[in-house]
Amino acid sequence: MKKVLLLHGYNGIPQIFHWLKQELENIEYTVIMPALPTQEDVRYNIWKKEIESIKNELQGELIVVAHSIGNPFIIKYLKENKLNILLYIGLAGFSDIYKVDGREDLYEAVKSIVPTQEELDNFKNNIKKRYCIYSDNDHIVPLEILKKHIENINGIGYMIPNIGHMGRKSNLQTIPEVIEIIKNEEIS
Repeated sequence: MKKVLLLHGYNGIPQIFHWLKQELENIEYTVIMPALPTQEDVRYNIWKKEIESIKNELQGELIVVAHSIGNPFIIKYLKENKLNILLYIGLAGFSDIYKVDGREDLYEAVKSIVPTQEELDNFKNNIKKRYCIYSDNDHIVPLEILKKHIENINGIGYMIPNIGHMGRKSNLQTIPEVIEIIKNEEIS
């Protein structure tokens, strides 16, 4: 059975996840899209507890598509839990601490979730294919942090101009590149 886990970011499920879910179900994937706590409740231990409640659904071969803070979460979680992740696609992903002026709440969440080097090494060693989709005009995560994430996980970078952070403010409705990557990896 083909399964995809969609992990959202700080502000909840982005519009593109609803589109991705529909598109993936149309090509016969089972999609797991948990609504995890948001904003001030974004902390590793809180999210971990939520994911533990659906852990049975994550058994077997899995593709993970993570948005924003969902990226460092899955890196940390994989170190503690054996999941058979065949393919990872990060959207606006990061694995280093950064600050946004006037967003102390976001900084606290980032600090609680950012992975260690050991967790990054484990991630690289346990997932064969790692893609990082990012934009040149992300208003949340600095470009150098987005690029460093690609390096940190030895991923394949995929820059799409002018799509921002891919969340609510970006008003992005679709992201066909994710479907293309999944279909291409299925063939190879």
